[in-house]
Amino acid sequence: MTIRLQIGNQAITSYKRLAYTPWHAIAELVDNSTQSYFDNKEKLDKASGNIMPALTVKIDYDPDAEILRIEDNAMGMSYKELENALKVAHPPANTTGRSKYGMGLKTSACWIGNEWTVTTKKFGETIEHSITVNVEKIAQGNSSLEYSQKIDLPKTDHYTIIEIKKHNRKFRGQTLGKIERYLGSMYRQDFRRGILNLFWRDERITWVELEDRLRVDRDGNKYKKEFNFEIKEDGQIKRVRGWVGIFEKGSRKDAGFSILHSDRVIKGWPDSWRPNSIFGQDQGSNDLANQRLVGEIHFDDFDVSHTKDDILWLGEQEELVQAKLLEICEDYRREANTPRKSKDDQRGPSDLDTEEAIGELRKELESKELKDIITTNPMLTKKLIENVVKSVKAYVVANFQEKFTVKIVDGLSVKVYVESEMSINDPYVTIDSAKSNEVIVIVNSAHPHWNQLGDSVNVLNYLRHCVYDGVAEWQSRKFVGNLLPESIKILKDRLLRLPIEIERGQNTSER
Repeated sequence: MTIRLQIGNQAITSYKRLAYTPWHAIAELVDNSTQSYFDNKEKLDKASGNIMPALTVKIDYDPDAEILRIEDNAMGMSYKELENALKVAHPPANTTGRSKYGMGLKTSACWIGNEWTVTTKKFGETIEHSITVNVEKIAQGNSSLEYSQKIDLPKTDHYTIIEIKKHNRKFRGQTLGKIERYLGSMYRQDFRRGILNLFWRDERITWVELEDRLRVDRDGNKYKKEFNFEIKEDGQIKRVRGWVGIFEKGSRKDAGFSILHSDRVIKGWPDSWRPNSIFGQDQGSNDLANQRLVGEIHFDDFDVSHTKDDILWLGEQEELVQAKLLEICEDYRREANTPRKSKDDQRGPSDLDTEEAIGELRKELESKELKDIITTNPMLTKKLIENVVKSVKAYVVANFQEKFTVKIVDGLSVKVYVESEMSINDPYVTIDSAKSNEVIVIVNSAHPHWNQLGDSVNVLNYLRHCVYDGVAEWQSRKFVGNLLPESIKILKDRLLRLPIEIERGQNTSER
């Protein structure tokens, strides 16, 4: 007797729950267009009169009408090729390129929407083929697709058009700009080689080279070096190549390595790879190397995740790669961490970031909601405030374990709690600095503001402010004898300079 593995039609509905980002889902479809061009480059270049770029991909998106449309002038598909493209996990003839697993069209289209149409016409043929996939009908057991065709079309026509409707999610606001920026980063190699015109909502996508911002030495040479090495794991040899450089003016957002596979960035700016061996803790620490070191690494011999957003590390591959990268980049890491002048630290926000933040803050200050908050009497008395602090402290201390306790000096310990099980109505931070030998800081990570922090750097700075508020209050009680706001600000100012002083000491020690 045998038991067969059977995959039901309802599996197609699970694609909407895949861990895609909007840009990686769209990139799956662009990958198909570019690979179609690569596989038929000679014919398509000749058909275009050898005018480069020969390939154009246009992406249009209307969130209100719920239509995403991707149109290319690549080779197009015959009926048989279209039929194969609709088979789940049916690898293409060329599995060494960008279309590896035979999943991208199905998974990304279903992630975006519940109804999608593919219309295609192959160069050299006279028939246009069109099919429509209705996810809900397939899930209910109806696998027959709506098919239509047009005949007697010019053999010189060649295109594929994908329209996705009935969307599972809408992209709005900042996400629209991020899609454009990420796509520009992903297809930078195609732009460099002059083979792709890529449009997002009628705007041509471009890529501004990070390499142009590298530091130059006294002889006019850029701080950039290329590398090429191999690792061996389980008897298999994997090649790695790329380059590393040092920014003249650092930017944490722009620093880090971009990972490329088949000449397409799968992980990179503005969410670059920061290997721990070089950049420190996960996602990097906040030293100068994390804003200055930049590079690109090609991992063509490695496997990629099925959503093509990272390398699929197997065995000890990542550890071996990281160890070799540290060996190659150690001198650049030391150089990047060495301040050259007092104002060399560029971790602060750019002028554009600052202006955006100021604009957002001004909107909040001008809002009706703030007027309501300001003009409503909070009825806060000293006794009420003391009771709130007392009750929050009693609840948290009795029910939760502190994240850490640090003995700063004899006679002063700082105990820090960060709790997500608190009420969203509890204060964002509760501080008890009344004892002569202890400061308790309770950070409410259930508070709505916590969700606006984003990455680890923002969390770190937020926690610094919360903790140093408590330490400054303790200092003010001990040395000034009161809790005047100005005295607390002055004392806290010294504490906020601490990370830079520590870093300077470390850099001096390294040198």
